[in-house]
Amino acid sequence: MKVVLNRRKSLQALGLATLALAMPRFGQATETDVDLTGWLDDLYGNAAKLKRREISSLQWQEMMDEIYRDVPLQSLQQRLDFPTLRKQLLDQIGSERSELFHRIELPGSEVGTSQSGKPQRVLITKVAHIKNGRSIPPHGHSNMVSAFLCISGEFAVKQYDKVEEQENHMVLRQTMDEDRAGVGTWSSISDYRDNVHWLTAKTDDCFLFTCKLIGVEEGRKLNGRINVDVHRAESLGSQTLRAPKITSAEAAELY
Repeated sequence: MKVVLNRRKSLQALGLATLALAMPRFGQATETDVDLTGWLDDLYGNAAKLKRREISSLQWQEMMDEIYRDVPLQSLQQRLDFPTLRKQLLDQIGSERSELFHRIELPGSEVGTSQSGKPQRVLITKVAHIKNGRSIPPHGHSNMVSAFLCISGEFAVKQYDKVEEQENHMVLRQTMDEDRAGVGTWSSISDYRDNVHWLTAKTDDCFLFTCKLIGVEEGRKLNGRINVDVHRAESLGSQTLRAPKITSAEAAELY
């Protein structure tokens, strides 16, 4: 089992919001535009392969390690008005919420068709902002994959393998405990590796770029968030815990 954390001190922070990326002026492609286009092609291509079941969830995670490692953050910055986007997200989160996810429609993302016949994007891309000292609470998933990339600030990141899911509890084995994960670090989840994650903002400017696919396996129940309370977890030894499941409201209040 592998968790990749990659630190790039030379990279500047950037933000993404619920907007399409702005196209370069005068319609002329630059070298950085080519870098970004190639990166997006890799991102969408990896998602399409999983959706078509040409690769496994684990293989998707392994490829995401390479894709996020090579992300052209500076190219993305040049095509965004980060101060404006950052202010928009900070205004939207309000005083009561600790975390906020915003959908992003990136150009060129592959579009499929839902059961209703309506267009549906294969890869769901978002940006998350988390307030300093607050968390994306510890939670697992079922029948989905996702990957986080730190694009601003620092986070504490804990991840766990899902050893067993019970009716009211989840048995977890800790795989990572990183106190300071900065810009350029990333992690991913699936049903088979690091299914449960818990991210806590350590600074005021914490933003994550996220992408996910849902319903990746036929016959497996989809569950976007299965919240657990690791504070009340029973230790089973060898970094293994039996944590009670809790509601979203309880998770928001506790974390």
